[in-house]
Amino acid sequence: MKTIRVSLGWSKLAPSAKISKWGIIKADMTGSGNFTTPNPTLSAIDAQMVIFGSDISAAASGDHGKVAAMNAQETKVDNLMNQLANYVELTANAAALTGGDATSIIRSAGMDVEAPHTKAPVPDAPGGLKGTSTVEGDIELSWKKVKYARAFIVEISSDLSATGGATGTTTTSSSTARVYVDWVITDVCHKPKITLSGLVSGTKYAVRIIASGTAGKSTASSVVVVKVL
Repeated sequence: MKTIRVSLGWSKLAPSAKISKWGIIKADMTGSGNFTTPNPTLSAIDAQMVIFGSDISAAASGDHGKVAAMNAQETKVDNLMNQLANYVELTANAAALTGGDATSIIRSAGMDVEAPHTKAPVPDAPGGLKGTSTVEGDIELSWKKVKYARAFIVEISSDLSATGGATGTTTTSSSTARVYVDWVITDVCHKPKITLSGLVSGTKYAVRIIASGTAGKSTASSVVVVKVL
């Protein structure tokens, strides 16, 4: 069973907002049948919140010592609230094992539920591939950015069937010959452009790009054929 996580959002709150948020949580958890043994206890947290509230008021004067005291107390309060959030999360997920609704139980404590993480989809095939050769032995390539792509695999081929020349065939163990295109990975890059160097002058190369992301690889882009200077 997937664990339902608490999203307290505590670190993003201003000091005064933490006091207000605690008031909601304390009211929701007091006497709740879902949380019979809070750890830390609500009274222990409440005592520290009272001190924190006084320190917030004192720090309004701007006195460095009082501001430092407020910050130190805030750290104590933050630690206690993180512990309480952990207790709520564990309690809710334990109840779910016997038929309870972990999400509802967490929300009954005045806390939010962390949104489920969605896996990025497989990226689309790169589009807009362009290739030119203006320097001897080089091909400059560029294509459009691809959402969810973390890297781009560059493949080239000099087979006649790939570059638009006469159809090439190869003999397999089967009696039927088939068209064969020998694509070779020549580079991997992270930006939608690259220069391929060290190619044979006067040779036509077919080039295609494959986008790679966390969910897998795209289909190949359309092919461009470039004759190298």
